[in-house]
Amino acid sequence: MWPFRKKKKEFKKVENWTKEDTKYFFLTASEKEFHEFIESNFSKRTEGNLIYLLNLLRGLDNDGLFYGIAKATKVESQFDHSKYFAAIVALIGLSLKLYMEISIWWALFVTSLITGVLLKMIARETRRRVSAVYLKSLLEQVKTEKEKEKAS
Repeated sequence: MWPFRKKKKEFKKVENWTKEDTKYFFLTASEKEFHEFIESNFSKRTEGNLIYLLNLLRGLDNDGLFYGIAKATKVESQFDHSKYFAAIVALIGLSLKLYMEISIWWALFVTSLITGVLLKMIARETRRRVSAVYLKSLLEQVKTEKEKEKAS
């Protein structure tokens, strides 16, 4: 085993979490742990599981909601590849032009390879972004619900 590998934090089962555990998770979890949390808990489409997790989010105080929304926003913006799209297209065009002078087959091969690698990376990271957007929308709805209750 590699001696410098970061030790994975062990979290309790979500069914046993309190609102303090949830707040702590939103503060300390890495993006990978955050994505695994959303995938393993919110992608299970059983009614009981979703109701439990929604009630867990409803039990958070304002600080916990803010931490969760901030973490989801961070993950969402980190994996938003639309801002890099113009640069990616320019790099592909430049590599195609440079390699066209050498050989058309070499140009097609290199450009296809670069495009394939980039698309694979984008597809893998898009799942993380979608998961973060989903949780962020749930947290914002819970926050709006609490504000309406406070106002009435």
